[in-house]
Amino acid sequence: MSNKNKNIYMGTKAETLFLLSKLGYNIPKVYYFTVNEWKNSKKDILNKILSTFKNTKKVAVRSSSLNEDTDNLSMAGAYKSFLNIKLIENSLIDGIENVISSFDASQKNQVLIQEMVNNVIMSGVVMTKVLDDGSPYYVFNYDDTSGKTDSVTSGNSINKTVYIYNGVTDLDFDSKLLLNVLKLVQSLENTFSDIPIDIEFAVDKNQKIQLLQVRKITTKSNWDKNIHNQISSRFDYLKSFIQNIMKKRINIYGSKTTLGIMPDWNPAEMIGVVPQPLASSLYRELITKRVWSRAREVMGYRKMPNIDLMISLYGRPYIDVRNSLNSFLPAGLKNEISEKIVNAYINRLDNDPHLHDKLEFEVVLTSYDFQIDEKLKMWYENILTSAEEDEYKGLLRELTINAINKNENNTLDKALSDIEYLKTIQNDIEKIHNYEIMFIIDKIKTLLEECKQYGTLPFSIIARHAFIAESLLRSLVDCRVIEKERIALFKKSFSTIAGEMSSHLYQLNSGEINKETFFSTYGHLRPSSYDILSQRYCDRKNIFDGDVVEPVSLEKFELTSQEVQSIQELLDKHNFRNFNPNDIFNYAQKAIIGREYSKFIFTRHLSVILELIANWGKHFDLTRKDMSMLSLNEVLEIPYSPLHNHYEKYFRNKIELNKANYNISSSFKLSYLIRSTKDLYIVPVQRSIPNFIGNKKIEGEVVFFDPHDKKIPQLKNKIVCIEAADPGYDWIFTKNISGLITKYGGANSHMAIRCAELDIPAAIGCGDQPIERIINSNYCILDCQKEELYPITL
Repeated sequence: MSNKNKNIYMGTKAETLFLLSKLGYNIPKVYYFTVNEWKNSKKDILNKILSTFKNTKKVAVRSSSLNEDTDNLSMAGAYKSFLNIKLIENSLIDGIENVISSFDASQKNQVLIQEMVNNVIMSGVVMTKVLDDGSPYYVFNYDDTSGKTDSVTSGNSINKTVYIYNGVTDLDFDSKLLLNVLKLVQSLENTFSDIPIDIEFAVDKNQKIQLLQVRKITTKSNWDKNIHNQISSRFDYLKSFIQNIMKKRINIYGSKTTLGIMPDWNPAEMIGVVPQPLASSLYRELITKRVWSRAREVMGYRKMPNIDLMISLYGRPYIDVRNSLNSFLPAGLKNEISEKIVNAYINRLDNDPHLHDKLEFEVVLTSYDFQIDEKLKMWYENILTSAEEDEYKGLLRELTINAINKNENNTLDKALSDIEYLKTIQNDIEKIHNYEIMFIIDKIKTLLEECKQYGTLPFSIIARHAFIAESLLRSLVDCRVIEKERIALFKKSFSTIAGEMSSHLYQLNSGEINKETFFSTYGHLRPSSYDILSQRYCDRKNIFDGDVVEPVSLEKFELTSQEVQSIQELLDKHNFRNFNPNDIFNYAQKAIIGREYSKFIFTRHLSVILELIANWGKHFDLTRKDMSMLSLNEVLEIPYSPLHNHYEKYFRNKIELNKANYNISSSFKLSYLIRSTKDLYIVPVQRSIPNFIGNKKIEGEVVFFDPHDKKIPQLKNKIVCIEAADPGYDWIFTKNISGLITKYGGANSHMAIRCAELDIPAAIGCGDQPIERIINSNYCILDCQKEELYPITL
């Protein structure tokens, strides 16, 4: 192929392919003609097709319209094309006539005949810039499983998407095949100088790459002309930052780190992949700055240096996994063991990146459970010596036993007591008065400190207890001393705060209580709890519209005599001799109920903080959208020192700067897991393995709900899609939904628990690409028994 011929004429689909074939590119054999020529010389054209493709079994009959693939319109999919047409006159005539019937009246429209590519091992589409904004990434969308040439363009297959930064080098590639496709794309870029292009290709079993289409990207006029430079100028700084954070750190075990958007405190679920500055800074202040590690220290994990759990990569929040892993080491564990085990955990995650949202169940041993020996052997055999394993297990056992023990030092009871104290000081907390600026700031600071000390800190402790309980219950199932269905029944035998809300909403609907009573308890809740733009329940006018589901009755659960005997034998075997089976289940129930309740209580403080910030903004004619673009510190610094400018002008300048940075952060394409700087260059779109809840199979219409939508769609009997498994969405369970799908969230997330309680089939934490396909299809099948989720096109 040649890459020296610049500024060649890009005509119709057929003309462009013909010219490229003359330049030496691999193009399946091409023949084309106009509608006028077909009408006047049908027989001659058929003979020409038969002679041109005489050694070919099948051809493609494709459209090549004059208004297709123009500067401003691609008209992709607007006209018909037919694949695998046999070289028989009647079949060719039918195909050609059907293509022509899809055209407009112009006699100059063309029909393209091409040889079919056989034995396809990969097919796809590559764009030389991001379609939406023109940021400097190659966008590979490909199928390497179906063997079809049109699977990506037709949208009828599960395909993969990868963003490749345009500064990538050969050494950054693990896939030689993708590298070879990129070489072809770069050659075409040289051929069509300064024109962003959209390329369709297929690769056969001999790894020969065939070009099927090349056209201009038609959205160029919508792009910010500076976006290329804005991304490129920051990229080297980003790379340097990653290189530095990957280095060995003082008082932190592990030779390197990995960064993820969903491990541990899961910022993707809680604040989003690209949160506004206010949401991100609030989350940091209340959780990931220091509260996260203090909670674990209280429970018997190692004392951590004063470091953050979450970092920000140009506005995109990531968990520093090495810091997270260090915080799960039991206090007193020897340095050598700590270093070995942290490195082993990071290596497992690096080698199995699909586990990034299952860190605490399938990567890290955060507590002792009854499968710990099997896990160590299966995941980390020969990492520790026998003596080191015994020490590690012994400390985890001690930590777990202390967690379950009902004594005066029990951290679960202490945390629940702190939450109750927070509740007692919340009287009249939601009455927002037209306070003076300084008083509002003072009030926000007071609420933040209360929220951390009596809210997020105890909540973090209770949430860790719930993880320990869940791990114990799962290991009971894995040890075959109780069935999985029995654990599910146990979780339906008690009610969480969300279940109580469903009952109260039903009472409201039946006239037993009024709206004021309901909102006095639940009005502070909002989908996306840290987002000032997300409306509270009390602000949503149509939250009560539609039918309300009658609350689900609690199931009765009691361990059978055989279960009691088997579990007791297991407890004794693992030196849990001071406990009986009911102790384990009572502990699990208290931790699960407590986690949901404590989250419910502390979010009242959080909600008031957001409303006070909105109220503060009104003093300067700043909207909620404006305020979302200020960080918490930018709001709180007002009483510290006088400004050099008018308040409104000062904050307007900050907001505009933050908006610009926010838009740039949205254009950065970063991986859900960053293991090294190579992951900055080649970025796969997240395709998580969902956490399936229940064992039902359903199919039906899909409805997507955005937390910023003021109008609530009809949800009855629908499969509802939401972005995060956030407790602020609890009201949807009163709308008789048939199923739930979330983009983010783990097996132990709030929504997973609610769906298990209510026996609603769900797929939690599906990732970007799968949920987009589901939403776009408007109809899907969710089979939790087979662990399958796929769209249906009607």
